[in-house]
Amino acid sequence: MTATTAAGKAVGHVTFEEVKASRPGVAEELTTLIAAEFRARVRHLAGFVSARIHLSLDGTSVVSRVEWSSEEHSRAALRDGGATLHALPERPGVVSVTTFAGEPAPGIQGPAEAGPVGVVAVVKRHVGERRDAETLARLLHASGGWKSEHPGFISATPYVSLDGATYLNYPQWVSEESFHSYMDDPRNAAGQDAIAVLETEPPEILLCALVTHIDAAPREHPPARAHSTGSLSPDTVSPLDQLRLFERKYDPGTTEILRRLPSRPRRRCLELGAGAGSMAYWLADTAPEGSVVAVDTDTGYLDPDRAGNLTVRKADITSATFAPGSFDLILARAVLEHLTDPDAMLDRALSWLAPGGWLVVEDFYFLPAADAPTAVGRSLLEAYVTRMREHGADLSWGRRLPAALARAGLTSVATRVTPAGPGQSAVDDELIALRMRQEGHTLVDGGQVTAGELDTFLGLLGTSEGRDLTALLVSAWGRRPPDPEER
Repeated sequence: MTATTAAGKAVGHVTFEEVKASRPGVAEELTTLIAAEFRARVRHLAGFVSARIHLSLDGTSVVSRVEWSSEEHSRAALRDGGATLHALPERPGVVSVTTFAGEPAPGIQGPAEAGPVGVVAVVKRHVGERRDAETLARLLHASGGWKSEHPGFISATPYVSLDGATYLNYPQWVSEESFHSYMDDPRNAAGQDAIAVLETEPPEILLCALVTHIDAAPREHPPARAHSTGSLSPDTVSPLDQLRLFERKYDPGTTEILRRLPSRPRRRCLELGAGAGSMAYWLADTAPEGSVVAVDTDTGYLDPDRAGNLTVRKADITSATFAPGSFDLILARAVLEHLTDPDAMLDRALSWLAPGGWLVVEDFYFLPAADAPTAVGRSLLEAYVTRMREHGADLSWGRRLPAALARAGLTSVATRVTPAGPGQSAVDDELIALRMRQEGHTLVDGGQVTAGELDTFLGLLGTSEGRDLTALLVSAWGRRPPDPEER
């Protein structure tokens, strides 16, 4: 039996894996590691459709639901599995790992089908034989009348195990409130007797929050960028994954800075190096009567139709031209550090800034690799920053940034520093794991680190021993003095 995703992809086989941890902190670390492994490796495998990573509401279990086009693809992936997923049972703090494998059965949709996922239930019911599991699936489908109208109910998808002895239901709601309302509905209780007579033991019910959803990687890679992207190679990475994780980590801080600045309803904005577009979209939403120009050498991840006041422009920022004084706000995040002459680019950006306008620049300053707390951390960081320098990055620019704004004549210059590195946050660990799994081979192939050192470094992510402070994101902003008549 097969099902079809909202994107039209056929799903013929599904696995659920529950990893039970000894304490909540371990489970949270596991969500980061598992999600990074799926993004870095599994999503590129043949037959992979999607994965969802969940954290139980009590914080002690991680549940992965993985959709495959067929059982054969799933088995092939298991044979080729990565070290991280294979080693989960032996990982410190892991109590148990249990796996369900089966086929999807017809499900039901609720009125909140397009709503955000707030709560998911993973319900396992053990029955005597396949026909009993199939009967449970039919009972669920028959109850779709009232459930399809219940507020906050998204959907329920049933699965029957390959041996027919287990029925697993996967219902979703937009919130805990809608879940409790659903469970308290008398019509829900009315059907439990018919279910109970088919079960051989009590059901297992685990309530979870959805942590992340991962789709299969696109078959084609975008063109290589003209400037340094660290050690990125377009043949071995999924740039959008890294961009999205970067946004999750740094968007809150950037938007906080922008909210502090005086706002004009007709503000004209420019973002240099717009990436996947999160900040350009935010600027467009917060200045609906204004305009936003998003510039990048690769605009494949930008949606020009996202907002009526958004313009997407594919250009090299070192050669792009704009009229003097064209913008009231210019944002450049993690961009200038990749240029061989960031000071020259800063001067060009300032010429596009209108009198009274604000310039916000954020770039990284990497701390000395020799000071890393572990030997493997020292080796990896030194190799990584060396490769970034070889690709043209100026890793000391972030430290010079605040003074550069002041020297350029901006007023009200202010600075903020955000730490980055292993253990600084769950997103830090996920982003670093993704980068190393996708790019680490270039360091190994170049003889800068060994494969063993890379594996050791990845194994330390999410542990107290692996915690480090490798870089600082230096945020600096200032205002171009207004014309005398405007003061």
